[in-house]
Amino acid sequence: MLKRPMDRDIFGNPVSSRRPRYEATLERMDKVSLTHRAARMRWLSRVIPKDIGFMMSMETYKVFEEAKSSFITGNFVATIVLSACFIEHWLVVGLSQRGFTKESSKGLASSIKVARDNKLIDKFVLDSADRLRKIRNPFVHLKSFEHEYTLAQRTFKKRVIPDELLEQDAKEALSTMYAIAVYALSRT
Repeated sequence: MLKRPMDRDIFGNPVSSRRPRYEATLERMDKVSLTHRAARMRWLSRVIPKDIGFMMSMETYKVFEEAKSSFITGNFVATIVLSACFIEHWLVVGLSQRGFTKESSKGLASSIKVARDNKLIDKFVLDSADRLRKIRNPFVHLKSFEHEYTLAQRTFKKRVIPDELLEQDAKEALSTMYAIAVYALSRT
């Protein structure tokens, strides 16, 4: 338990202050989630090396780091959205360098299509990026309940708990994010 510094009253006498309830609540939450966070951190360290040495804008770097951090803390929707954002950033830069500035500025679907049509990135990696885009879309562009990529539809079809599916999606998103970066880097 954390010790709080003692405050002093107007006469200089020590007055102990009570620890706010939210601190105790956060401490309990940390203890409960520690094992899960550690397991996700182990998985992440096997998939994405610590020092990757990519050159990127500050915004793209923050998106990359926060996607990983979100995964560790169990924020799987954030991981999915941020991974897709990183992939879009990476593709826009890579495609622009190859003369596809106009096409890459039209969004992730357009960027994936241009990369696919021009055989700039492996089909398997692009298929994974496109699947991630489709999984991300209901979170950033509200879709009807019946839409095939909503979380409700996908959990119903796979007969799995939503959080388990989201964790699987987040793992795939991080793997795809790293694969796009490595593949694009190896082709420059």
